[in-house]
Formats: sequence, structure tokens, C-alpha cells
Amino acid sequence: MKFLLILQGEGEPCPDRDDFERTAYDSGELVCGEVLAHPQLAVHLPDRAAPTPIDAYYVIDVESRERAVELARLLPDARTIGRSVEVRAVMHSTAADF
Repeated sequence: MKFLLILQGEGEPCPDRDDFERTAYDSGELVCGEVLAHPQLAVHLPDRAAPTPIDAYYVIDVESRERAVELARLLPDARTIGRSVEVRAVMHSTAADF
């Protein structure tokens, strides 16, 4: 099962995510991940107040939701005041049909 880990919050982003990356990579569960540009460079549609800033994400491929949560807990964002990690199942890969 694929899950998207969304790293977000108002606080300062946590740059040291080595424990998570090493564990997920070594186990073959890390599909990809990216750090995003500063939220001030984003465009919001429709034009209204910005939602909670997202500054990075990871896609993991794991056996269960419980394993996804276990990996997400390794991210410092999950333990930092003002930061959070949202764990969301990926329902369909859109590019798979092209």
C-alpha cells in the first residue's frame, strides 16, 4: 500500500530527517520524497488565505497503515510543536494509465 506523508506546519521545518530516510530506504519502503519551495512562492486557487504550509512530502510503499504510521513517527516533524505529519493513503496512481 502506498502512503503520502505530508510534512506541514507553521513552525520552522525540521531539516534532519536522516533516521526516517535511512530506515525507509534500507527497508525498500521509500518510493520518493521532495522538499518544496517556500510557501510564499506558491499560488493558491481560488485566491484566498493560504492553508497550513506544506514544506515536504514522502511517498512510501508499506504493508499496512500501521507501518506507515510507525515510519511517520520517525520524522522529527511529528514531535515538534507547530509541526505535523499527515499520513494519507494513495488511492490511484494517475500516470499509470499513460
